[in-house]
Amino acid sequence: MTVSAERDTRFLPDFCEQGNLLRTVLIAELLAIVLAAAHSVDWFARLRALALLSLLIQWIAVVDIALLCMLQRYLNRLDERTAALVAFLGLQAVTLTFTLVAHSIAVSTGLPAGQRPLGTMLAEHGVISAIVTAIGLRYFYVTAHWRRQVEAEAQARVQALQARIRPHFLFNSMNTIASLTRSSPSQAESAVEDLAELFRASLADRSFLTLGEELELVASYLRIEGQRLGARLAVQWHVEPGASEAAVPALTLQPLVENAVYHGIEQVAGGGTLSIDVRRVDADVEIRVDNPVPDAPARSAGHRMAQDNVRERLALAFGGRARLDTETSDGWYTARLRIPVEDVEP
Repeated sequence: MTVSAERDTRFLPDFCEQGNLLRTVLIAELLAIVLAAAHSVDWFARLRALALLSLLIQWIAVVDIALLCMLQRYLNRLDERTAALVAFLGLQAVTLTFTLVAHSIAVSTGLPAGQRPLGTMLAEHGVISAIVTAIGLRYFYVTAHWRRQVEAEAQARVQALQARIRPHFLFNSMNTIASLTRSSPSQAESAVEDLAELFRASLADRSFLTLGEELELVASYLRIEGQRLGARLAVQWHVEPGASEAAVPALTLQPLVENAVYHGIEQVAGGGTLSIDVRRVDADVEIRVDNPVPDAPARSAGHRMAQDNVRERLALAFGGRARLDTETSDGWYTARLRIPVEDVEP
């Protein structure tokens, strides 16, 4: 067994993130406005001070975030306290360096700032920088901690929801195979092969599958149910070219198909046709599952629970960009799934 010595850096900020650069620039400009407002009672002097301070502080801010981005890999190998200290000292060094450069320019160009003692400027800028840097780093660390915690909780909820689906349809599949063992051993053997494929796909440690892989999982499940229901179950497929490359949370479509079989086809005396239609709609993929419903359908909490499960997993994966709608019309039950097209994560 190989043990990795790499530190856990889940809660370290990603300083290279574009949002952090924008936040740093905003904080820098707010600081320039505050300092300029306290500079003088004369509005013209304040505006002139704001222009000069903005130029200085924004340059410091941009170099600060560039430095942190360059040090990102090194900081990730340190514990949080050491990484924060290294980042703090690096930013202080940038501020003091810019102060030396600014004082030199002010002296050579005759600006009023050049008349101030260099030691005084270094002390003032160092104190202000220390306070702002400490607050800024604390903000970035707390934000990173919160974000990682939300992501971890969301992933845990996805895994819990997915775990609730697996035993259910695997248990039903085992029952189907058990009923075929004596009456039709050859069909039972085929069903076992399909169940092995279901095990392989459903127990894989992948949060997302391509829609094509999900449809293969559904096809394996339907073959098992076809062994049990025989001619009572007919399946009609329509998959538009190019739609099967979309990414979907694993085991999203299968529970809807299972509902269509157990709460629709199986309860209809003569069986019926289950229709699965997949097509591109603008930037989304729409998956429609249609099945006939019995005249007096049995009430079942499992039907609603599976749908709520799918809706919650879609919300965790895509936010409000994906949805599941259901309706009953003219003796048919329709589940319509709409998912944005995204690349599958490895």
